[in-house]
Amino acid sequence: MTNVLPLDEALNYGIKFAKKNNVDQIEGYSNNFKEINIGSEKNIPEIVTGISSGVSFRVVSNNNLGFGFTKTLTKERIESTIKIAIQNAKSKGSDPDFKTLPIPSKKPVTEMKYDKNLDSLTADALADGLADIIQTINDVKGLNYLQGQVFMNTQEEHLINSNGIDIVSKTGGIGGYAAAITTKGLIPNYSFGIKGNPELKDFKYEDISQETIMQTKRAASPHTMNFNKEVPIILEPEASFGLLGGLLNLLVTQLLGNNVATGATPYSDQIGNLITTEDFTLIDNGINPQKVTRSSYDSEGVPKEKTLLIDKGILQTYLLDTYYGKKLGLESNGKSTRSAVFGFGGDPIKSYPSINSTSIEVLPGNATKDEMIKETREGFMLRSLMGLHMSDSSSGRFSVTGFGWYIKNGEIKYPAQGISISGMLPELLQNIDMISKESESMLLADCPYIRLAKVPVTSKKFDFKTRFGLAILKIISTLTGKHPMV
Repeated sequence: MTNVLPLDEALNYGIKFAKKNNVDQIEGYSNNFKEINIGSEKNIPEIVTGISSGVSFRVVSNNNLGFGFTKTLTKERIESTIKIAIQNAKSKGSDPDFKTLPIPSKKPVTEMKYDKNLDSLTADALADGLADIIQTINDVKGLNYLQGQVFMNTQEEHLINSNGIDIVSKTGGIGGYAAAITTKGLIPNYSFGIKGNPELKDFKYEDISQETIMQTKRAASPHTMNFNKEVPIILEPEASFGLLGGLLNLLVTQLLGNNVATGATPYSDQIGNLITTEDFTLIDNGINPQKVTRSSYDSEGVPKEKTLLIDKGILQTYLLDTYYGKKLGLESNGKSTRSAVFGFGGDPIKSYPSINSTSIEVLPGNATKDEMIKETREGFMLRSLMGLHMSDSSSGRFSVTGFGWYIKNGEIKYPAQGISISGMLPELLQNIDMISKESESMLLADCPYIRLAKVPVTSKKFDFKTRFGLAILKIISTLTGKHPMV
């Protein structure tokens, strides 16, 4: 029978085997990942639970990096993984920009405590929480639960490299979302609520259901309209940095060190320059204690930090890991990651370290949300946007469609669907004229309301055939007590 090594023994065996094979440097990473994910869409449950563990290695040979991973923790498989990584490094040829794997940093380390209560959380408890969310939403007249999930994960990580880094950490969190549809009015509409926290005591299922109910009620009875003008746009926090299509997430992409180094952004060589209005300050805070992305170190063993990216409109630095920091003549600011939030976006063992933001913060401004609305003679306030993934991150050109509210003479008139906005992000950032005092805490960001002084907006009213079809759906829902879309 093949002998399977314990995780730490497998990690150390790989490190020793790599050194015997004359690699210049070696980094080993292990992860013991536990996940519970309970979902339901149209009353069809989906349950994912499990524990996954494995090791991955980055080796330096021929002045380049090679990568390999395995979840089969035998000596034979680990040796094979190291050999593949070495061959991978040699086959790429020498990289003149590669300097070294990280060395132990002298930067201060912010200790992040792991909530041990997450270890005792069960799938039954999460299922009960989701059931409560569904029931609470369905108890509201005119609303129907559409879909949702609650999820929890924990990660036990160990990172070692030949330069002296040796870090053991445990992180985790709990979160969830729900979406509901409103049958009020001719046109059906939906909205959602998303919440998450690294500590169990601060997470409430009720917060998800109440946020979903509030946002879906706001979205009820939307209009469609013919519109083609340049008008002010107020971005709700979700429309700036939300998970489901934040417009200013495009800015974060343009500040990633790998994009800066390759010139795939308008902000290469712009440090020290005014790139937006003086009221705008942008921070990436990897040690925000309220966020599920909090941890003491990034995926290379560099201490995470609170990084000032844009200060009063002036670009200060980029999001950097060790490789691109050195390539740009700067230092890593702890933005290396192996997977997205809650493990979504990739298995951390299989994922080669890459640059990403941790937790975005935009500092509040001097206006109130009400003042921003009153100062808008005609325009829109937007909450959700779709199509951001089709934008050109290298230039900042975007064209997205969203949902929001039509504003006339300083008052919100009604919800509006099918609002399309387009433009160039660098010009848009120069067009910010108001930022609210109020700020909202989201899953991965804290952001105020932001008003853009002039944005091209187009919208088209539904034709007669579409309106007639919706009227038929409305009659069916009235007679049956259930909307056909649910």
